[in-house]
Amino acid sequence: MKLNKIRIVFKNDFVKIVERDNIRNFNSLIDWMEQFNSGENVALLTLSSKELGSSFSIDKNNIKLIEILND
Repeated sequence: MKLNKIRIVFKNDFVKIVERDNIRNFNSLIDWMEQFNSGENVALLTLSSKELGSSFSIDKNNIKLIEILND
C-alpha cells in the first residue's frame, strides 16, 4: 500500500490532512508518525510545503492522533 495521505489531529481538535504531493519531506513525516505511535520520544518536525514559504511544525505535545488515510 502506498501512503499518500496522513491525518493529523491536534490537541485543540484541529484536523490537518497532509498529502504526499504537497509536502517535500513526507517520508520524514511517516517516520515521525511511526515513532510517535509506538510511544518513542520524537522531536519537533517542521514540514515544508511545495508552495513557496509555506511550512508548519508538529510536536509530540500538540498532537492527539496521527494516522494513515486510505484512498
